[in-house]
Amino acid sequence: MPLSPVSQLLKQVLTRISGEKYQPFILLYRGWESIVGELLASRSHPFRFHDSVLYIAVQNNSWLQELYLRKAEILRQCRAQIPQEIKDIIFFIRS
Repeated sequence: MPLSPVSQLLKQVLTRISGEKYQPFILLYRGWESIVGELLASRSHPFRFHDSVLYIAVQNNSWLQELYLRKAEILRQCRAQIPQEIKDIIFFIRS
């Protein structure tokens, strides 16, 4: 029996236990680095997806401003990741 990397197993487990309701959030969370890049992904992450609004937790004001300036591009890329509608993105500071 071949061994699988733990990261691969974790992705499979998250996908199975999240159910359909949380699939869009899981897809966005897993793809966050490809959406915003390594640097911004290390300082922010998707926190919640509720009523077609994506909430992004950010480390501090500086990174929040950077993400806000890229909001249109981030929103476009997020919409390409999932079939569900995303009306808006809200950035907030969370340590």
